[in-house]
Amino acid sequence: MRSLLLAGLLLAIAAPAQANDQDNVNPNCKLEPETNCGWAEFRKAKASGLDMRDSQFMATRFDEADLSGANLSGSHMQLANLNKANLKGADLSYAHMHAVNLAGANLEGADLSGVNFLDANLSGANLKGAKVTRALWTAANLSGATWVDGHVCADGSKGECR
Repeated sequence: MRSLLLAGLLLAIAAPAQANDQDNVNPNCKLEPETNCGWAEFRKAKASGLDMRDSQFMATRFDEADLSGANLSGSHMQLANLNKANLKGADLSYAHMHAVNLAGANLEGADLSGVNFLDANLSGANLKGAKVTRALWTAANLSGATWVDGHVCADGSKGECR
């Protein structure tokens, strides 16, 4: 029984960014520095250039949001959904992005220095010109992503762009 519970917990933790498909469970959340917005709903939000550094966005929905030029440095975004989000020129340095969904996201020119992308889905994402120094890519899905130098990662690229 104990091993079954542990297996279920591990599956829940590793499920990439599909956790918050419900109504907004954090409706009073504000996009500002050091905010706690876990499980909040910001699909298609217009948040270009906002300062949201050192915030908590666990399992938050940012699908198709405009976060271009936003400061999300040091934020905890585990299990967040940023499917097709615009993060062009955003500062995500040292953000914790374990198992986030960034499929089809635009990260062109973003600062991704020191970001933890463990188990993240970046399939089809645009990383052209992004800063990736000390970023961790363990088991990250990079299939079809445009890498920092402009070449497209091969299907099946996991943990590195091939």
